[in-house]
Amino acid sequence: MKLYNFSLWLFALMAGLASASVTDFESFKDTFNIQEHMGSLSIYHEPYLGGLSSRFPESCEIRQLHVLQRHGSRNPTAGDSVTNAGYLSQVQDRLLNGSLPINYTVPGNPFQFIKSWIPVIDTNNADKLSSSGRLELFEMGREILSRYSTLFDSDVYEINTAAQNRVVESATWYSYGMFGEEMKNKSNFIYVPEDESAGSATLSDFKACPVFNEKRIDHEKTKHIRSQWEKIFLAPIRTRLNPYFLNYSLTNDDVRSFFYLCAFEVALKDGSDFCSLFTSSEIINFEYDYDLKFSFHGGPASKWSSIVGGAYVNNLAESLRSVNNETNNQKTFFAFTHDTHIFAVEAALGFFPDITPETPLPATKNPYTYSAKTSSFVPFAGNLITELFQCQDQKYYVRHLVNQQVFPLTDCGYGPSHSSDGMCELSAYLNSPVRFNSTNNGTNIFNAACKAQPTNLTVHY
Repeated sequence: MKLYNFSLWLFALMAGLASASVTDFESFKDTFNIQEHMGSLSIYHEPYLGGLSSRFPESCEIRQLHVLQRHGSRNPTAGDSVTNAGYLSQVQDRLLNGSLPINYTVPGNPFQFIKSWIPVIDTNNADKLSSSGRLELFEMGREILSRYSTLFDSDVYEINTAAQNRVVESATWYSYGMFGEEMKNKSNFIYVPEDESAGSATLSDFKACPVFNEKRIDHEKTKHIRSQWEKIFLAPIRTRLNPYFLNYSLTNDDVRSFFYLCAFEVALKDGSDFCSLFTSSEIINFEYDYDLKFSFHGGPASKWSSIVGGAYVNNLAESLRSVNNETNNQKTFFAFTHDTHIFAVEAALGFFPDITPETPLPATKNPYTYSAKTSSFVPFAGNLITELFQCQDQKYYVRHLVNQQVFPLTDCGYGPSHSSDGMCELSAYLNSPVRFNSTNNGTNIFNAACKAQPTNLTVHY
């Protein structure tokens, strides 16, 4: 695939947009807003996971860096379902031509903005990154190089990327952020197919698993669960918004489309009047709809969560173990992918212990306090970073960062501070019952359960 040639002034311009210190990932800190609660369509933000410091421990040196990175914010995907560009483009037309007939005479009608509204969703741009998505990935690459500069001592760096265009472009911008024009010489791009030929080297989870795809595992159950929740959370919104339309009763898909127009307009132009149509509680219930989808479809409420994410975890574990191999000097590992893949990996790592097939999220109420929030774990440009440290006791320790915040590992002891610092000694981490099957046998389990095809790809995550 062709890598794009950008002018040097563009790099200088974008680098100047974020002048804050990058030592502790300061440039992405932001205040709370509803756009941070739109499920996996949320803007990039740091979640609150306990407030542990992400600075390097004083008694330790960083030895390995593993980045699992989602693509940046994007246009809607192609297609005609309610989340897709085709459907949303039709909604735009209906709002403008009056077939979604707004009654502007109603005092305080929140749809008044439609009179001067300029739609931004274009089916010709389906699947493509937004301009902010490009900037997000460039900036993240810049920060990664600054934070982990001691690990960048090679001539060439492997960049594994799912072969979908928006993921490849995200990886490209990220590499430009790290290396500028030199990225063409410093980056070795490995394109992982988004189909069964990827086998256990997949960066697209379900797509490389024939059994999951062909048997449509989890599909009907997920659809049923979301249908139950839809009847509960969308009905009050329809009732509230109906009076603002003339001789027309809103459908559930109409209301859903307003949520998606809110999310995608934020992605495309950094703001949307559609977001103001909803209360905070309505946004949180929309967020829960996404969490139900990700939880039941191959996530922690599915028996397949450790299977579809386990192959990556096994590969990660082997790379962590390689630190003791004097002939293997690789220190940085990069993989670019989608939200569903990262979420499955995090489930296989045991990040969501309160949600299991036996104790799933309920379909009839939003419990609010639960772990698997897609807004926090896989927003646009979301990432899972794994750090490997060697400390003064000469032992190796693992730490995870979720969107630049330390994930509080609690199943494998503590770091050298002997307190809750998000770190675990390497062998305790790898052999914890929470992730033992994945770290030690995840690839074999994936191949057997999926009847996965052999792959000729050599990847290290």
